[in-house]
Amino acid sequence: MGNNRQNKTQFGLLSYGWSLNIGDEIQSLAAAQFLPRVDRLVERDRLHWPMDCARLFVILNGWFTHQRVWPPPLKIQPLFVSFYAHRPIELIKPEFREYFKTYEPIGCRSPATANALRSLGVEAYFSGCLTLTLRRPECERTDIIYAVDVEEDLFHALVPQQLRQRSVQLTHDFPDRSLGTIRKSMWQGHDLAFRVFNKLDHNRAVMPFLRYKLDVKRHNLRMSLAEEMLRRYKTAAFVITSRLHVALPCLALGTPVVLLKRGIRTDVRFEGVRDFVNHLDEHSSKSDYDWNRPPQNPDRHVVFAEALRERCQRAVEAAVCADN
Repeated sequence: MGNNRQNKTQFGLLSYGWSLNIGDEIQSLAAAQFLPRVDRLVERDRLHWPMDCARLFVILNGWFTHQRVWPPPLKIQPLFVSFYAHRPIELIKPEFREYFKTYEPIGCRSPATANALRSLGVEAYFSGCLTLTLRRPECERTDIIYAVDVEEDLFHALVPQQLRQRSVQLTHDFPDRSLGTIRKSMWQGHDLAFRVFNKLDHNRAVMPFLRYKLDVKRHNLRMSLAEEMLRRYKTAAFVITSRLHVALPCLALGTPVVLLKRGIRTDVRFEGVRDFVNHLDEHSSKSDYDWNRPPQNPDRHVVFAEALRERCQRAVEAAVCADN
């Protein structure tokens, strides 16, 4: 990282200094597979931080509600796919219309985000999530069942006891709540230092190098944890979860998965993608799902994954050719 290509397009990858969920890094792993290299980390919630480059190509996928400054600086050349604004009114305003139109069509992770953009006259479409483009390498499956950040009341109400006892519990929390006191305190201290430097971001002369070093250290650890999670999911017999960025990667990896989520039928975060995956909620019963022989995943996501791959590949090729 950090190659000094001042006059050429650099390639950036999103990092997540404010996130407590390594599902965000799974989204960055999905983006990274399309990039020829990663020259810089780009803090998702501080896109306005200065960068020593002329042009920076970044796939802007994921959740972008928590922004201090919007729109992103002109040096960022964005590819908007799987873009999500939880509260669209904060980012999708008439004063930002021309910015979005510069980069249309905007691929959106939710119909609500696409509708908000279209209401401004911006071409937008529902793209699904970039994690659907992950590919499963050839490998043997195990007989392990993973339960990832399950909601305990639904887990006990809907999943048979025999399966609950067999399942291996995992979490996307960071730091992992199961870590020992010393290791957890170490990462909490690291988080505190990172956030202190970030609070000073109004002063662009305040130790930017140290801030970036902290970002890289955190990012690398979290990416390694995300990679380990994907290694487990691709060999799993079955996965049970409440997490969107467990369920969708499992679809991409061909791993049988069921999404157990209270309120999933009305939760806007799952709008558009909930029907890609087998899901149950508080209105479901054990008989609604064959727990002894988990069904194959639906394949409705496949056409979206193929379209996402094509758009990312074409955009990256165009960015590379622009320098030649």
